[in-house]
Amino acid sequence: MSIHKGKILLLAISALVLAGSACLFSPSDKGTGGSDYYSPVDTPQKLLDNFKLAYTTKNLNAYMECLHEEFEFMLLEIDWEDYTGNGEIDQSWGRDIEESMTENMFNSTDAEIIELTLDGDTESVWYGDSTNATLQLVRSFDLKVYYWDGDEQKGYHAVGLAVFLCKPNEDGDYQIWRWEDLSET
Repeated sequence: MSIHKGKILLLAISALVLAGSACLFSPSDKGTGGSDYYSPVDTPQKLLDNFKLAYTTKNLNAYMECLHEEFEFMLLEIDWEDYTGNGEIDQSWGRDIEESMTENMFNSTDAEIIELTLDGDTESVWYGDSTNATLQLVRSFDLKVYYWDGDEQKGYHAVGLAVFLCKPNEDGDYQIWRWEDLSET
């Protein structure tokens, strides 16, 4: 074996050993068992990554883990109606209706594929929380929910802005407390 080939082999083996040892000293905070979900969810960005993954994989349990127990979804005026059945027009809904609506969408044959992109990095302390624990994240989004009808793609496409108010739950994991939809379409 030439010296050149021997050095390359030694460098390759060293790189593999260093890469392997880096994993020991810098463990990932992704979930166990092959999951791509973060745990703990100690930053709002990890929360949004979990949110997108749950949405696109149609994992209702993981999706609901992203929502705070006091969750509220703020609707566009065009979507105001009586969702609770109490005879009053709702401008928002809570966690229970969000779960029902999302479960219906995830199980619908019209939602064969879901693609969600969230762009932006705006993060600031929300003015309405004197503890400074609630963070406001503004993200542009591109949501496609579709199915294939032969060679034709059919479905729903929404773009716009979303404002997420995120705060830690009792365990310290960030969750979406309030979500304001500012869709354009």
